[in-house]
Amino acid sequence: MPAHMKKHHTDNQTQNIIHLSDGLHTYAFPESLANQYMIDNDDELSASSDDVFANINQKYSKAGALLKGVRAREGLNQSDFAKAIEVTQANLSKMENGKRAIGRVVAKRIENAFDVNYRYFLE
Repeated sequence: MPAHMKKHHTDNQTQNIIHLSDGLHTYAFPESLANQYMIDNDDELSASSDDVFANINQKYSKAGALLKGVRAREGLNQSDFAKAIEVTQANLSKMENGKRAIGRVVAKRIENAFDVNYRYFLE
């Protein structure tokens, strides 16, 4: 007796696929879905990174905000991060808050410990 053959449903319409990248990963989306989230470049909601982070950079300084970001990325508290770069917790706090320059020596320690180019910390 012959085996029952199930016919698979085929979609007669083929969808266009759009590939979007966030810099680390590439994602494939159906064009119809991607169009729902399209933002016009002239839209008031778009902004440069300098505009978005202006308040942060004014409050902490660019180097301080970056330092705080690296610490957050690593999931470390100030005390543990300070030990890793051989400074006191108080000095780390001052660097993060833009009240103390990071300096080349400390910046190179950060580079060695956390794989971030030391020049980013020099203002």
